[in-house]
Order: sequence, then structure tokens, then C-alpha cells
Amino acid sequence: MRVDRDKILQLALVHLAECVEMVGDAPLRPTASLRLALAVAHSFSLDGDRAPFDDFWLQTRDDRKGWSETGDSYFRTTRLMTQLRGVMRAVGIEPTVATEQPLLDAARRALPPRRERRFNPLTQRTETATSPPPPDAAPS
Repeated sequence: MRVDRDKILQLALVHLAECVEMVGDAPLRPTASLRLALAVAHSFSLDGDRAPFDDFWLQTRDDRKGWSETGDSYFRTTRLMTQLRGVMRAVGIEPTVATEQPLLDAARRALPPRRERRFNPLTQRTETATSPPPPDAAPS
């Protein structure tokens, strides 16, 4: 089976946009899917510079605390969106409303609505109302 290179890049960028959406809840844990998306995007980079991809990776883990949870959420999302724009430029896509909006729309469709997501500090994961309990959780 042959997959179009543009489709592969689009899938990687949509996953990175999903990360931008999810980081508003809490800093992200390193995942294989995030590493893969960054590696795929890096393979499309025009100059081979790793800096935008490393910056995106580091920003997902940024857990600096500010004056409020709302402010923290805003700053995490804004900073990671800035890093996504750097990744887009590195692969030859100029970040404009016309190029960013389809990525963010696809990411939002893939995730449950924000009001249904919550961060569980015990498992360090974002969960939904329909998420199964962690394997070590006691039955209610």
C-alpha cells in the first residue's frame, strides 16, 4: 500500500495540533505518538534543523506555574502554538489562518469537547467522562 507523502505530513501536523489542544489541560507526558509525529515532520524539514522540533517537544513538558490555572492553560497553549508554527515553517508551510485552521479543526474533531475532558493528577492523564478507570483503581 502506498501512502501520499502530503497525507503523512498532514497526519503528523494534525497530531501536533491535537497536542496544542490537549496541553491546555496540563503539560503532556512524552508519548510514542508525539515522538513519531515530530520525527515524521522532521523528515520533511527543508534544512534538517532540529531546533523547531526540539522546542515543540520541550514546550509540551513545560509545567511552569503562574498566577492561576486559567493563566497557566492559556500560556501553555499559546507557547505550544508558537512552536507548532515553527514546525510548520520548517516543513515549508507558512502559518496563516488558511493553513492553521484546517489543522486545528481536524484536531478538535479527533478530541472530545474540552468540557468533557479533565486532567487526573493521580494518573497524570487527560480523561473523559467515558474513560475507563486506571487498572489499579479501586472499584466504586
